[in-house]
Amino acid sequence: MDPLAHGLVAFRHAPVALSGVCYGRLDVAAELSPEEAAAAIERGLRELGVHPAVVWSSRLSRCALPAAELAARLGAPHAVDDRLVEISYGAWEGRAFADIERDDPAAYAAWLDGWERVGPPGGESAVDVEARVRSFWREIGTACGSAPGASPQLLVAHAGVLRALRVVACGATWPAAMSAPAPYLSAERFPLPTSAISLAACSTHEKPG
Repeated sequence: MDPLAHGLVAFRHAPVALSGVCYGRLDVAAELSPEEAAAAIERGLRELGVHPAVVWSSRLSRCALPAAELAARLGAPHAVDDRLVEISYGAWEGRAFADIERDDPAAYAAWLDGWERVGPPGGESAVDVEARVRSFWREIGTACGSAPGASPQLLVAHAGVLRALRVVACGATWPAAMSAPAPYLSAERFPLPTSAISLAACSTHEKPG
């Protein structure tokens, strides 16, 4: 059985209108409307031949609004889980990276050197994100399994959560997970825990249409 057939399909949210700014937990609006983003994801699902059982997202509007729209289109429930929120930048949220480097050079250097286990002041490290995403992944794997006939789960995701899934579901290292691109509105498929496989077998698809 294809280990991805009944797993998790994730699409990163649409682009946001910010550049050079820490905005992990900020509720930043996407450049596309929820309807436009949902339509793009729906096209991608048709290309994959996937009809999800549940549409998951964080509470942040750039993921939650298109997820809700998509769930309505597909006739599937929309589930919000706080474990799926983007990485927290703590005291740096909403600040330009250039300003942080100038005003807080020691903390900024420590973060750059040890980002896997060191977070910004009051924020999260990569392994902190990994821990909560692993909890979510294991929970839906237990609840949904990979039995024949099971429908995939769909996630409208943040980049940090996508990269954490590469680590927890596919066995990637954090540097490898970070170095691979995470294009907006593109599909990435992950196995559930009962069928965890290597990174080479995980599936990434280019942006639809």
